[in-house]
Amino acid sequence: MGENEKNYIIRNYKDEDSSQIAEFDLISMLAYRYNGDYINENIFCAVGMNGEVLASAYIAPDQSWGLIEKEGNSEEFVFKLIIDITVNETKKVPPSVTDDLMKAVMVRAKQISAKYPHKRITLSHTITSDNLEEIDFYLSNGFITKQNHLVMKKDLTEPIPKVLLSNHINIINWKMETEEELVGYLKAEADSDHMGVSWSLNHLKWTKSGAEWDTFTAFSGNQIVGSVMTWGLGEARSATENVFVLPQWRRMGVARAVMTEALIYLKEKGKTEATLGVLGNNCKAIALYQSLGYHMFYTNIEFGYDL
Repeated sequence: MGENEKNYIIRNYKDEDSSQIAEFDLISMLAYRYNGDYINENIFCAVGMNGEVLASAYIAPDQSWGLIEKEGNSEEFVFKLIIDITVNETKKVPPSVTDDLMKAVMVRAKQISAKYPHKRITLSHTITSDNLEEIDFYLSNGFITKQNHLVMKKDLTEPIPKVLLSNHINIINWKMETEEELVGYLKAEADSDHMGVSWSLNHLKWTKSGAEWDTFTAFSGNQIVGSVMTWGLGEARSATENVFVLPQWRRMGVARAVMTEALIYLKEKGKTEATLGVLGNNCKAIALYQSLGYHMFYTNIEFGYDL
């Protein structure tokens, strides 16, 4: 084989690749199969001459993407496409594989961006701050730091005081069993954000199907007031994420109450830790989480490539 010849090809993902990808990246495989936001033309595989999957990469819309067709967005608003590349560490993978996957992803991302010439679109990837090799790789491909994400941890073996709200607000472990309820949740999430951002219906359904998923949602009558979502992260730990309160219900203790309800539930289920992510510049949220007993766990850095 010549020096410049490669013993692999880069092609789009096929459904029959899923079993191989599951062996080195189970989470991505589940997204490819069950999350409708991940489509084959936005997923790429490096495949060896014997059909072995050496690595995979994807781009997928984040929650901002639901607004991409909407007119009147601020010129400063940035739409994000999430990118990730994962290597099959059980195989001998040539170093050029990740470079070639990045090139394929870049070409596809620029094709998507060209459909929206008046929108600001960026490729986004988040890396733990101690993963210097991966940081070097993304920096070498033109990515720059955008913002920090703090991951905080709560010790559930400590006492968790229950928070009482006024009688007309009721917190329930909401199962969201109908399409109407799912859509209602997403509308409330969007209404809680000043830009109107929420998850997609596909992403919500996919997350809801995961292990140990629950929401604890505050209602005033039939109106959603605020919510927190939890899901399993192993035997001992669960996530406490997607915390929101609608603007007119803020400063009433709703966020503290729904989170406390979730933490008590997780503790009763035998969990010993709960974690969450928060933007490093969100002072109010950080103060709330610290008051609930969360402490720093580690830092993620979000990198972006403006298309």
